[in-house]
Amino acid sequence: MNYISFDYNEESSGVKNKIDYQMKSFQNNGFEVKLLKANPKTNSFKRSLEINKKLKFCTKEIFYIRNFGIKLIFYLNLFRNLQKRNNILILEIPTPIKTSKEENKNSKANLLKRTTKNVLIDIVYPKVLKHFDIIVEYGPEGSKYTRKIQEKFIYINNGIDVKNIKMINKNHDNKLTFLTVAHVAFWHGYDRIIKGLYEYYKTNPEKEIYYHSVGEGPELTNLKKLAKELKLEKYVIFHGTKTGEDLDKVVDECDIAFGSLGNHRKGLYADSALKNREYCARGIPFVIASDDQDFPETFPFVYRIPKDNSPVDINQVIKWYENLIKEHPNYSIEMRKYAEENLSWDAKMKPVIEKIKELAKEKERKPTT
Repeated sequence: MNYISFDYNEESSGVKNKIDYQMKSFQNNGFEVKLLKANPKTNSFKRSLEINKKLKFCTKEIFYIRNFGIKLIFYLNLFRNLQKRNNILILEIPTPIKTSKEENKNSKANLLKRTTKNVLIDIVYPKVLKHFDIIVEYGPEGSKYTRKIQEKFIYINNGIDVKNIKMINKNHDNKLTFLTVAHVAFWHGYDRIIKGLYEYYKTNPEKEIYYHSVGEGPELTNLKKLAKELKLEKYVIFHGTKTGEDLDKVVDECDIAFGSLGNHRKGLYADSALKNREYCARGIPFVIASDDQDFPETFPFVYRIPKDNSPVDINQVIKWYENLIKEHPNYSIEMRKYAEENLSWDAKMKPVIEKIKELAKEKERKPTT
């Protein structure tokens, strides 16, 4: 298997970890996996020439390609040739195409650039998708892109490497501490937490609530400005990027984590975020505002808030958490067990692996052109 990625970056731990986990899952199932990375310092044309040269004569191999947008068009001839030689081509699209278009509409780019990009999306993807045997996605795709090739789509959720995630070691005290870990964008909706804290502290409550924000990102400046305007600097702490033991130390101070609270801002109402799964493996209860199939309504360690822009109702979150620790005093152990049994990458990639093996048997019987 050749895993081709144009966004594998040592500095982008989320994407890098996901790719590493997927490759490990394939290896656990008997695949010999080779990672082909593109040099981020070269342009798309040079990258395409380099990749085309490396893969020119490949026959009866598997190609797992992580989506890199409309630049896929530069590889159209390569995809055609690989398809002819009995190779198996898989395209992973982390964000549904219809959602990417919605994100473009809400971006800060000028109208011409946004419109042009969305037009190109509608031209490129229909031409490219038909050359793939399997298309892996994490949320429902628009019918415009699945028409006549619905059978190629496999929908899965994100997984995690549970063994490499440290469980929380929290000493409970009178104060309550919130946590977010993200490369912060407007669709994370963390302004809802800060506005919720503002409403909460207006009532002069007895219980102190603190919010630890970990990570950088384009929305961070706005969050800092909002916290300052609402005079919440004492209660909202921005840590910047943290990894490894430094991240573990911050997590150990926290009681409740928050996943994405603003996916609706980009037209996305389902979620498969890695951070939700990592919170579960750590054993820290969390709050979300999207539907996540891995955590059903009966799962008591997740609290759901409305899919809108309203401030987080802090009192309701406190009430939920206090009831939770009464009913599930060993909640961290229960969450960890659930993660081990349901959230590993081996479990998530199983339908993709089964489909690859099925296609491999079919293609073995076909002559190479």
